Order: sequence, then structure tokens, then C-alpha cells
Amino acid sequence: MRDQFDSACAPRDANFLWVNLTRQTSTALSEIAGHAFDVHCLRDTSQISAAVERHAPLFFCFEFDVPDTPGIIALADTRRTHPSLPVLMITGCHSDAMTLWALRIRVWDLLLKPVLSEELWPCLTALIELTRQGRSGPAREIRFPQRVEQALPAPNGPLLNPLRKGRTHAAILHVTTHFDCKIALEQAAALCRLSPTQFCRLFRQEQGVSFGQHLLRYRLEQACQRLAHSGALVKDVAYSVGFNDLSYFTRAFKRQLGVCPSDYQAGARLS
Repeated sequence: MRDQFDSACAPRDANFLWVNLTRQTSTALSEIAGHAFDVHCLRDTSQISAAVERHAPLFFCFEFDVPDTPGIIALADTRRTHPSLPVLMITGCHSDAMTLWALRIRVWDLLLKPVLSEELWPCLTALIELTRQGRSGPAREIRFPQRVEQALPAPNGPLLNPLRKGRTHAAILHVTTHFDCKIALEQAAALCRLSPTQFCRLFRQEQGVSFGQHLLRYRLEQACQRLAHSGALVKDVAYSVGFNDLSYFTRAFKRQLGVCPSDYQAGARLS
């Protein structure tokens, strides 16, 4: 990974806080990032606010082995206390519940270890560009961007990138036929004859996103198509594509597409 970080091209005044909640006093990821950027590492979450005052960071990176209750509380508190600073979350353990929780508190991105340089480097540089743009204009809360594969589609247009076949293709097929039902990560892994940990890692490698992200986006793509139908009710559409909480559907839809379901529906009917 070290060779992939071009420290000569990295902006040295780009600083951020790396909150290390792993078992190690120092991590390989934070050390490598430190060769290219001005990274301030800390392990004591009670010092986060003081570190923000001292360093004025552009964003946070929270690194976990396995997220525990104190670490999750600290991350959530940080989002509430510093809502204008994006959070990149890196973890060695993944679950659908964790993905949904991260989505709800507006974590900017969630990376699953082992993290490759081609994943980490674009995240860090994109966050730097984002926060600098936010600070160059009037004071406001940063609007978290959608990544390239999350671009706003035109009405009736695709939300998902073409997916690659591989060992996880059975899970992809299962989503296309059972997206309106509850799909547990363990169930998807079993279809691919993989352990949940192996499945999470391989799915991201093959498809470029986590399984939870793919499932969410597929459901939203189906919702987009159904919202374009005359007479469709937002509540009915939400339930028909696998959501059992209308408020969560509305938040997820707006975060992914940039507009609320009713506004998207109005635009689709006018097009």
C-alpha cells in the first residue's frame, strides 16, 4: 500500500483525526496515511473535542477491529457534536445491522478490512476536496456526497453499476428475486458457500460495494421504477420493495438520490 500513496502529490496541510479504537497502539493504515497527510492519531475518545479545537481537522477516521458499545457511542456522539465534519469508518467486522446503523448516523463511508490502497486513497482525497469546498463558501453543514456509483439517476434510470459475476453471483441473483423479503447476510453467504466473513470480503472485492449497500441500492432502484407509475403511493412502494419503516425508507432514499421519494415521483411523472 505504501507505494500507492504518492506523498509528493499529497497536500501536506490536509489534516484529519484518526481515532484508533483497535487493540494496537498504532495501526498500519494510520501510519501509511501519515506519510502522505497530516494525521493526528488518538485513542482516548474523551479527547476528541479537545483535538478538534487544537487541530481544526477536515474530517475524522474511526478505525475498529470489531466495533464495541463504547466505540459506537463515541462515534455517534462525535457525529452529534461535530455534524459538519464527515466520518470515515473502517472496521474488521461487518453486518447488515452495522451498515444500517452507519447509514442512519450519516457515516460518509464504511470500509471493511483488509482495506486496499485503491480504496483508502480515493476516500481520503475525496474527503479533503469535499471539506475544503465546504469551507471555501458560506458557513454551512457539509452535504455528504454520493460516491461515483451512487450518482443521482434520471427518472427510470439505473441506480446500480453493472455487477460482475463471480463467487458471490448467487447472492446477487437471490437479491433480484427476494429483495422484497428480509435477507440476512448469513443467508446470502450460505448461498455462496462462504462464511459470513469470507462473503463480506469477497463480495466487496468482486462487486465494489458491501452486500448491505448493494441490497439497499437494489431496493431503491426498484422503488424508483414503481414511483414512476401513476397512482403509486410512497408508503405502498416502500413496503413493496422490502422496507418496513417508512421514515427510514424516506431518509435512505434522500441520502442515496438527493431528493425525497415524493419529489422524485413528481419529476418522474413530468419526464
